[in-house]
Amino acid sequence: MVIELSSFCTFKIHHGGMFTKYPGRRYVGGSIDYVDYVDMDVFSVHELDDMMKEIGYINGEPIYYHFLIPEIEIDYGLLPLGNDSDVLLLSKHVANHKEIMVYTEHGTTRLHTYFMSPNKVVLEEINEPISPELNRKKFTSTEVGSCSRKLDLNENYDFSRSVVPFGHFDRDVLKDVGVQPASEELNKAQDVGPSEDFDPFFYMDHNDYQQMGDDDYQQMGDNEEIGDAISDETSTNGSISEDSDFLVDELNMVEDVEVNMKDFHSVDDDLEVIDTQLFESAGVEEDERKKLMRRLNKPTTCSSRVVHETAFYLGQIFRSSSEAKDYIKMHSIRTRRNIYFAKNDKQRIRAKCRGVVPEMAGGPWTKSRIKCKDKTVSSQKATCPWVVLISRSDEESDWMVKTLVHEHRCVQSRSIKACTSKFLATTILQQVEGNPTIPVKALRVELQKTYEVGMSRMKVFRAKQLAQKHVHGDYEKQYSLLRDYVLELQQCNPGTTVKIDVYSEPNANLETRMFKRIYVCLGALKLGFKAGLRDFLGFDGAFMKGPYPGQVLTAVGLDSNNGIYPLAYAIVEAENKSSWSWFLECLGEDLELSTNSNFTFISDRKKGILPAIANLFPSAEHRFCLRHIHENMKLQWRGKEHRDHLWECATATTVRHFDRFMEDFNKFNSKACDWLKKIPPKHWARAHMSGRAHTDILLNNLCEVFNSKLLDARDKPIITCLEYIREYLMKRICIVQNLIDKSQGPLTPTATKLLDGVKKDASQYTCIFNGAEKTQVTGTMGEQFVVNWRDRNCSCRHTEITGIPCSHLVSAIWDKVEHGAKNVPPLEEWVHPCYRLSTWNEMYKYKVQPINGRSMWPKSDCPTTLTPPKHTTQVGRPKKKRKRAQTEEPNNQGKSLTRKFLTVTCSKCKNKGHNSRSCKGQGGQTEVRNVVAGGKKLSKAKKQGDGKKEKPKMKEKTKLKDKSKMKEKV
Repeated sequence: MVIELSSFCTFKIHHGGMFTKYPGRRYVGGSIDYVDYVDMDVFSVHELDDMMKEIGYINGEPIYYHFLIPEIEIDYGLLPLGNDSDVLLLSKHVANHKEIMVYTEHGTTRLHTYFMSPNKVVLEEINEPISPELNRKKFTSTEVGSCSRKLDLNENYDFSRSVVPFGHFDRDVLKDVGVQPASEELNKAQDVGPSEDFDPFFYMDHNDYQQMGDDDYQQMGDNEEIGDAISDETSTNGSISEDSDFLVDELNMVEDVEVNMKDFHSVDDDLEVIDTQLFESAGVEEDERKKLMRRLNKPTTCSSRVVHETAFYLGQIFRSSSEAKDYIKMHSIRTRRNIYFAKNDKQRIRAKCRGVVPEMAGGPWTKSRIKCKDKTVSSQKATCPWVVLISRSDEESDWMVKTLVHEHRCVQSRSIKACTSKFLATTILQQVEGNPTIPVKALRVELQKTYEVGMSRMKVFRAKQLAQKHVHGDYEKQYSLLRDYVLELQQCNPGTTVKIDVYSEPNANLETRMFKRIYVCLGALKLGFKAGLRDFLGFDGAFMKGPYPGQVLTAVGLDSNNGIYPLAYAIVEAENKSSWSWFLECLGEDLELSTNSNFTFISDRKKGILPAIANLFPSAEHRFCLRHIHENMKLQWRGKEHRDHLWECATATTVRHFDRFMEDFNKFNSKACDWLKKIPPKHWARAHMSGRAHTDILLNNLCEVFNSKLLDARDKPIITCLEYIREYLMKRICIVQNLIDKSQGPLTPTATKLLDGVKKDASQYTCIFNGAEKTQVTGTMGEQFVVNWRDRNCSCRHTEITGIPCSHLVSAIWDKVEHGAKNVPPLEEWVHPCYRLSTWNEMYKYKVQPINGRSMWPKSDCPTTLTPPKHTTQVGRPKKKRKRAQTEEPNNQGKSLTRKFLTVTCSKCKNKGHNSRSCKGQGGQTEVRNVVAGGKKLSKAKKQGDGKKEKPKMKEKTKLKDKSKMKEKV
């Protein structure tokens, strides 16, 4: 016979111990026995007595039974198990939980669960004959399985109305079975006074117990000793009991009107809150069916403070089929069941559970797990009965749940098909948005812990990619929205210049245009740069990391504190002459530069930017980054001495000093000096630079610093990349403004620091004033310069180049003041105005304005739509790190130093450039010497051998002997 397992469970019986005090109650001492295959359809308390007898309790000591509500702590989940009503309550939990915890108390009970009735019901003796169902008879083994009433698990019982008629048990029968009457135990409890272990939760029934809130838990948990639990709070006439300490304010007595509450009926406990998002009217009267559906859908809170919501219920409404299917998939993942769609068309959706339920054959229950060995498991597989049908009558109506079997009999699984990468992407959106660099391994561990479902690493990787695509936007779709973004940017930031260039299309009627490049110069940055009084800009480019190749071109200036001040940026197809010319043309229009403008630029020596600047701004001063010149020099000449000679030549401020340092470099290495002379000194030496820019900067660090801030933006879609740059500029202006507000003095902090260093050096000079406009300043080691008071400069040209007084000028000013000169301006006024704090504040008073979200962008009137540029998939894995220079040493960070650039000598051929393992007789870095031997030229390598041992040639005699031996053997 095959028996279904829906009504079967296992009893885990704790016996022989006792409960500790509340709170933190535990069952200490005793033993544990398992009873399998307990059929709740035929179970009664009498069978529990027989189980205890088989365990070994055959004396007449009273036994009190309690069961623990599954998933609830023992402090709050213990309920009595003494009659059929308790068995009915227990059977409700068997459908979803197959192991029930049963606790026993022997002799006396400390919980008083058998004597505390709900709602303060007074216990009275009943003279009527007691029902046989309430008597606990002593069953024999032949009576096991018999019960006066079969329990219907689908029947609804009102447990709050069930009152146990304590005190009318048959004393003879109770003595045989071992149960003490309730009245006697209650009298014992009343004699000893209030119990210290009184449990307040047994004053209420199970329904009230589940509806308790957090405040009730806290209140009842704090009151361990209640004392007289059932005390008279009011008198018989309902008036307040007389109390001498009761305060009454006779002058402010509040009188209330009488309200007739005769027709009052109970309503829901929830507050009436107006839902502003609800489309339907809330004032329409509901029929009984709608009230029932709403009550079934209402979430309930169990005693463990967990809110349980009904997954499906009859009459449930869905607005679309996609919403219904998503809801079913979510239910599949939460319950860890494989649910599939048996029907899925325009009118109906039928979902079934694919889980398989094994069926067992055997008796109702056995004493222990060891006795279950004789049970046979049937090889037949039964399908899970869970099914839901959602359909609609026509295309205009909503989808409704019309058939529902909500019971799952299958075993939960970790391989759920509904747990796809698309679903996981929706759950990790906030994590990816908050931490875009979160590892896939960390996401996988967290997702498996949350849903308890198995998932592969590649599935989580695809989910992260989808989440990043949703957070940052789609690479291809953002090109079509680029014109709308430009309109919003220009509308919120007046004076902003944005230009978009596209590839030429032979078909003019085509509705799409391929994107080529975009240029952005915010209006606030444009005004701030002009207020900085420095005609100096640095140019550089950085590669994009996304699927569409390109370069980010930037133009960065210097502020009054010698900090970076980004001015303009562009995304172009490549870093060549055409893109740089287009970028410089747009920048020249914004800054109103002409071909004769005396502007100063600094950049590297790439082929694209050199001719572009020379053609557009021939009169401009173009400086080359000295670091890039040194990188090119290291390809042939390495070492600290070469770098020091190069730096001395570049930092010399006068032509005489420059020529002297070049002569020293020529003596050290004439070839390196000749190579350096090929680069015009006006591009890299301070001695040949003008003082237009008021800075002596030789390195293009300002652009590299800005590019390092954009590292996380270069792998984003185009609009996200542009927004990243704009938000960075907006935040940076606010941060610098805070520093400006904290700064004091007429000069910026950096200018003040530089001037303090100059003051220290000025004390080492002696001055001689000629009585007119010049002063001779003499220092150590025979240095001597002339200060011109009319031009406010010095022959060392440091003041002319930087705009900050040199140490010779400061010494001359102090000498003039010391000798009683009048009307000498303070030392800070000799500094150029670009270094003043007021100028710094003027630069950053122009703020970058925020913009609205994508849904509020204006629509462009352009008839064409932008499409992304052509993309060719490169061979190999995409590289995200920059390419290191050939001479750049890697950063070991504590590891062993590299052996790169070290010469290795072979131990075999004695040549350099390889070792003995890879030696093949080749020549290394040393030249191969030819040796004349016997009138023939033999190389040294050939003389020493090519590294391979030649086999010696056998003599002819030995060969003949071997042949003769072979013949003899034959």
